[in-house]
Amino acid sequence: MRKAIATVALSGTLPEKLEAIARAGFTAVEIFADDLQTFPGSVRDIHRLTQALELEVVLLQPLRDFVGAPPERRAEVNENAQRMLEQMNQLGCGLLLACSGTDAATSPEPQAQIEDLGCLANLAQQHDCAVAFEALAWGTYVNRLSQAWDRVRAVNHPHLGIMLDSFHVLAQGEGAQEIMAIPADKLYFLQMADAAARPYPAMPVDQWSRHHRCFPGRGTLAVTAFAAAAQQAGYQGVWSLEIFNDRYRQTAPAAVAAEGFASLQWLERNLPL
Repeated sequence: MRKAIATVALSGTLPEKLEAIARAGFTAVEIFADDLQTFPGSVRDIHRLTQALELEVVLLQPLRDFVGAPPERRAEVNENAQRMLEQMNQLGCGLLLACSGTDAATSPEPQAQIEDLGCLANLAQQHDCAVAFEALAWGTYVNRLSQAWDRVRAVNHPHLGIMLDSFHVLAQGEGAQEIMAIPADKLYFLQMADAAARPYPAMPVDQWSRHHRCFPGRGTLAVTAFAAAAQQAGYQGVWSLEIFNDRYRQTAPAAVAAEGFASLQWLERNLPL
């Protein structure tokens, strides 16, 4: 299992996060776009640092609200996508995470969403990159893995595939059946996150996600079954951690990175061979 973690899971500056991640034993990293924006140096400076730490940048995330964007936001979201793809080229990164729209003005029309994904895939191809599309569990119109796959399948583009995120899939009650419906060559990336039980039943799922995620095996979600389904479906890529947790943000990055690495080791031991 090749292990990665998203920089959003850790506290500190971007260099502090990367150094902690490398020391913990990870060989790959997802970079959160906000970390690049707050870093005072250049993107190429970060690329040099990741090279020195022997970390591969395997994903840049997230491109928000591109799919189904209303006409008045089209120029803005196109500019965001172009900028992120250029940053990826500077980072030596080949995969962009694009998540489903949460804007109230997002188009409800599947065909409009499909056309936007096709445009994004073409743009990524021009940069020699690819896009992993993720259904956010609180997306306005696309909030299930099965819906994301319907759109990706309709586009049928070699530079567009699916992001498997355990939190979003399990929070919506989906699982092995939906994962197994996707061909292995379209499973572009996998993010693991467990979560504590929802503090109260009516808590919005986005608040649950942003404050109560935890590392695999520390929560109540069926993460082992999820991971086994991904493995059975033929996923062979990086296994990454994307965690949002208030406690982790207040803890030294080295401790959080070490705990994350140990959680993936635990998951690995509990998966079928």
